[in-house]
Amino acid sequence: TGMALMDACFLISYLRLRRSVAEGVQEAGDIWICDRIPTPFILGIAKPRIYLPSGLSPEHREYVLAHERCHLKWKDHWWKPLAFGLLSVYWFDPLLWAAYILACRDLEFACDERVIRSYSPADKKAYSQALLACSDNRRPVLACPVAFGENVVVARIRNVLSYKKPGFWIVLVSVLAVLITAVGFLTVSVQTEDAAIAFSEPEEHPSGI
Repeated sequence: TGMALMDACFLISYLRLRRSVAEGVQEAGDIWICDRIPTPFILGIAKPRIYLPSGLSPEHREYVLAHERCHLKWKDHWWKPLAFGLLSVYWFDPLLWAAYILACRDLEFACDERVIRSYSPADKKAYSQALLACSDNRRPVLACPVAFGENVVVARIRNVLSYKKPGFWIVLVSVLAVLITAVGFLTVSVQTEDAAIAFSEPEEHPSGI
């Protein structure tokens, strides 16, 4: 029942979003312009499209497209539906809800950092202004899991303005920590596995007359 409700939420949000971009006009390639959306986003998995509001100012357009292109390059439009699929299965686990929310936030943070990595301080300020102009914090957490829009804008702007490229040793330690954690959660010790097998096997009793 919980999975069915989650899937219904997904389907309803997707259909509503599709209806809002039904009158979109293709500008070039995968870029579409739409009057009925308040913020840019990517919609679709196999053939994703970038939807831009018709009122987006030219000075913000370059930064918005750089951000959305980065999402497409790193296949973020695949990772978010995958995360929602796991959430729909384990809908009863509050840790999965926290993980889903943080994963969506971190995907946006990572994309911002990749885009601004070579930006000057002036470009970072202009990029932050574009984020602020395109923000729509009214959207709920589950607003269409196959769409990538702008959220948590205040935290993202702070991250952009204070971003410093991490050092080699910080990256190395972080990767090792992730690998160790993954091994710890994705493996089972031999003793635990043997105990589980022994517990599951019925005890044999000699038959007698």
